Amino acid sequence: MAVRIEFQRELQDLHEQIIRMGAAVEQAIGLAVEALINLDTELAQQVIDGDDVIDEMERSIDRKCVRLIALQQPVARDLRDVTANLKLITDLERIADHATDICQAVKTIVKTHYEITIPHDVVVLADMTRRIIRAALDSYVNRNKEQATETIRMDKNIDKLYKQLKRYFVHQIEIDREHVATLIDLLLIAKHFERAGDHAQNVAEWVIYFIEGRHAIYEEEEAAHAKKANRDR
Repeated sequence: MAVRIEFQRELQDLHEQIIRMGAAVEQAIGLAVEALINLDTELAQQVIDGDDVIDEMERSIDRKCVRLIALQQPVARDLRDVTANLKLITDLERIADHATDICQAVKTIVKTHYEITIPHDVVVLADMTRRIIRAALDSYVNRNKEQATETIRMDKNIDKLYKQLKRYFVHQIEIDREHVATLIDLLLIAKHFERAGDHAQNVAEWVIYFIEGRHAIYEEEEAAHAKKANRDR
């Protein structure tokens, strides 16, 4: 009984660490958006400098998950909990990496001394990304399947807007050869927001995995294997 109580205490501590990491990641992407809109290199550098802290948070949580599995040997729901946590911190760390990449691009744009206004749709995409990250974190904190499912749906609109922006920037690159480098940086920034949205979706999918014991990736793989097996018969 005492061992079980200790395990639950360790699990609660793990959840709190992940919530703190999630808050740090959310702040990083928020500051990256602000740095982009204002072309603020000092703020961009602040995000870049803070990435090491988030990386260390991921490593610390990773070690704790491995230790819990090795020493406590959890089964069933508890094992799913630890496994989901182990997986989703990778997605959180990737979101922070995208925030850093956005800020690196902001610094590069400012160095060109080209007077530019960030396209409205890029700002919209940035805001959509902030919202999906917040929704994913809320679904984790609340362990809420409905919130997680809604978060997953949000990613479709991000993907749609990114595709529109990609077409726009490709066209601009063709007609504005003087500013190709800056336009490519803006396209990459849009891509980083789109990828951050994908990782937020992954977080929500790991929440559903914890709750129901199923994950979209595994279900797709099983369906593909079953389809192949039927073809081979």
